Amino acid sequence: MAIFKQGEHSCYFIHIPRTAGRYISSLFESTDGVECKYHQIHKERYCGIDVTHLHYPMFLDICPEDIPHLVVVRNPYNKVVSSLRTMKGIHGVDYDKLLQYEHDCNEFLFREINETSAHNNWFRPQHTFLSPTTSVWKYEWGFGKNFQKWVYKKTKIKLNIFKVEYDRISGEDVKSIPLSKQSQKNIKKFYQRDYSRFNY
Repeated sequence: MAIFKQGEHSCYFIHIPRTAGRYISSLFESTDGVECKYHQIHKERYCGIDVTHLHYPMFLDICPEDIPHLVVVRNPYNKVVSSLRTMKGIHGVDYDKLLQYEHDCNEFLFREINETSAHNNWFRPQHTFLSPTTSVWKYEWGFGKNFQKWVYKKTKIKLNIFKVEYDRISGEDVKSIPLSKQSQKNIKKFYQRDYSRFNY
């Protein structure tokens, strides 16, 4: 998460991990006159959590409620695969074996949320990051001029768009962690509330 300010206008960007948050922050930070607070990934923690990835209502302890809250969400399955791909590069684990049975899948994801990855919130369901007033943009819509217009409509901050589109998730990205149909089904079932909330 980060608080961005341009003149009299401010916004709070809720950074859900694995949803292009660093790229989006770079759009704000490269815009003339924009000041940034709290965007230092892995530099500071609040109650044990990376301050850039705080969820609701925790972020209200350090963010004014009276400024716009923005968030980018992503297809829940693709988001999990993105996390697993990064973790596999570090740990070399066969995640399909851990996810093929629903009980094991649920146990793995609960453990990641509450213990192993609790400090970075990588596996926390996306709907738990939103405040009641949060405005939502989808990762799949890209980050070109329409995103710029959306940010301006919500915040009156006019971003400098220096790249037409963020590199969207590709088929190769999703297939980089080969998961069986059952593992895919288990993951999607676990994140059913995100699928419903964000209409994926």
